[in-house]
Amino acid sequence: MTVDTSTSLAVQCKQVIAHVKATKRSERQRIDEPQLIRLWDGEYLLQHVPRVFDEDSFEFVDNDTGPGMLKLPFSMPAARWIKDMKGRIDRGEKRTVNITVDKNGARWDGKLADCTVEETEDGDQILTATFQSSFEELKHYTVRSNPILPAAFQFPRVWILPGPARWAILTTLWFQLLRQFSMVWNIPNDPLDASEWNPTDMHNWSVVIKPLSFVDDMAAGTIWGMPISRWQNFYNVVKPILDDGELSFRLRRYLDGDPPPWPGANLRHGTLVVDIVDNSGIYIGTSHGGTIADGLVRTVAEFTEDLLDSVLEPATDTEMPAGYLTGGLKLTVPRLPYAVYRPGISPGVVSAKFVDTPATAGHVGTGGHSMPGVNELISAGIQAAGDIIGNQLQIGSIGGSVDTLLKPFYEDTVLAWMWLKNVLRTSQGGFSQYFEIQQDGADKAYTLSSLMVLRAGMWATRTWFSHEIEIRDQAPFLVGDNGLGHLFTGSRVGATLPGDPTGEIKVDRISKVVLSCDRDHFDNWKITIGDDKKNLDPAVRAMQRIQELFGAVHDLGAF
Repeated sequence: MTVDTSTSLAVQCKQVIAHVKATKRSERQRIDEPQLIRLWDGEYLLQHVPRVFDEDSFEFVDNDTGPGMLKLPFSMPAARWIKDMKGRIDRGEKRTVNITVDKNGARWDGKLADCTVEETEDGDQILTATFQSSFEELKHYTVRSNPILPAAFQFPRVWILPGPARWAILTTLWFQLLRQFSMVWNIPNDPLDASEWNPTDMHNWSVVIKPLSFVDDMAAGTIWGMPISRWQNFYNVVKPILDDGELSFRLRRYLDGDPPPWPGANLRHGTLVVDIVDNSGIYIGTSHGGTIADGLVRTVAEFTEDLLDSVLEPATDTEMPAGYLTGGLKLTVPRLPYAVYRPGISPGVVSAKFVDTPATAGHVGTGGHSMPGVNELISAGIQAAGDIIGNQLQIGSIGGSVDTLLKPFYEDTVLAWMWLKNVLRTSQGGFSQYFEIQQDGADKAYTLSSLMVLRAGMWATRTWFSHEIEIRDQAPFLVGDNGLGHLFTGSRVGATLPGDPTGEIKVDRISKVVLSCDRDHFDNWKITIGDDKKNLDPAVRAMQRIQELFGAVHDLGAF
C-alpha cells in the first residue's frame, strides 16, 4: 500500500481505512470460494474438475500421510471415471488417479486409495473415494547401505551421513531418487529410449529435492542429525531426527502455471517437490509459553551436561520480528508466535480440547550385556592366568578349560547395565512420585545405542501437552499456505485454557490441519496443536520411540 504523504493526516487515515476494508473484502471473498478440486490421470493429465460434491475432507498432517475423502453423486462423469479402472487402462490413462485440492494457497495432493459406491435409502448412488496424501510416496523408499552400487554388492554395510539435519535427510533421500531415476543399474522401461538413460537430467524425475547446501543449512542453525540405515524404510530412519529437531517436510506438487519452486527450476508438470523447513526455532530461541498479562516468553532449548535431557532457558533478545510490522505480510515467526487463540474470548474458536500429561519416572535403566570388550578382556585374563598356573604346575595349559567353567559366572556382569537419574525431574516430583522405568532396546551398555535408548526413555516420560481447536477462518487469523495465511502445519500457535485464572499461554506446533467442507460451507478448518498421537499408554509410547531410534542403528555391530 502507498499513502500520499503530501495530503493531510485525515486524508491519509481515510486511505489506510479504505485499503484495510478492501483487503478484508478480498480475503473474505477468497475464503468463501470453494476449494479447487482437480482429478488427474497417472501421467498428470487433467481429466475432471468436479464443482459439485456432497462432502469432502482433506487432512494436512505434519510429517505423516494425511487421509482425504471425496463424495460424489455416481451419476457425475468424474465419479464414473474414478470407478472405471479398466476403462482408464484401456484408454491409456494409466490406473492411478491423482487429485489436487487448492485452498488459501495450500495444496493437498495425493493418490486414490479406494472407492466405494453405495445406494442410499432414497435410491441415490454415491461414490466415496478415499485418498492418501503424497507423503505416502516417501514411505516407499528404502535407504540402502550404498545406493549407487547394485543390490548384489553393498559396501560399506551401513549408510551413515552426519550433518545438519535438513541437509542430511534430504541428501539421503536424493541418493534413493538417484537410484530410482538414473537408470545406472536399473533397466529402463524402454531400453531403446536414450532419454531414459540420462543419469543427471532431473527434468523428468517425478520426485525432486529443493536445493539446500550444507553451508546454508549450517548457517540456518539447524541441529545436526545422522541418518543411519541398512536397508531400512526411509521414513522410519528419519522420523526420530524430525521429531528431535521439530522439523517439517514440505511437499508440494508442481503444476504448470505455478511459480518455480526455486530460481531456474525446470520441472515437468506433476513433479513432487520435497523440502524440509524449520518452523520450531527450538535451538535458536522460540516462545514456549507465557501469560496474557506478561506476554510470550522466549526460551532456548539447551542440552544438559549428559546430553540426555533438555531444559528451557529464558532468552533476553525478544525484539519484535520485522515481518510483523510489514503491511499485508502474513506469517508466523517461530521465535515469537503471532497467533494466540483464547477459547471463550476469541470469536473464531468453535470448540477446544486440552490434554496435559505430567512427567512420570525420573530414572531410566537399560542394558543387559557388557559393553564391547569387557567379556573378552575378562576371558583373556582368565585364560592367560590359567595357562601360566598350569605351566608352573606342569599340568599344561588349562586356561581354556578354566574359562569355560567360569564364563557363566562372569559373562555380562561387569558394565552390563546403565541407570540414569533425572535430577531436575525428581526434584520437581515431590514426596510421592514414579520411580523408574526399564527400557529395552540397548543390547550392550555404554554404547551409542544405549545412550540413545536412555534419551528415548527421558523423551517418552516427559511432560507434554496437546490441544485440538476447531476454528473459523479469518476470525481473526487466516489459515493458509504460501503467504495467504498466518498459520499452517508446522506453525507455532498459542492457546489459553478457558477459565484459567493464570491466563497461561501454551505454545506448540500445529501437527494437523483438516479442511472439511460441504456444498454450502468452504471455510471449515480444524487444527491440532501439539501431537495428538502422544496420548498413549506410557509403556506403549516409550516402546514406539525406542523402536524408531534403535531401528536405525541396530545393524552396527559395535553399537
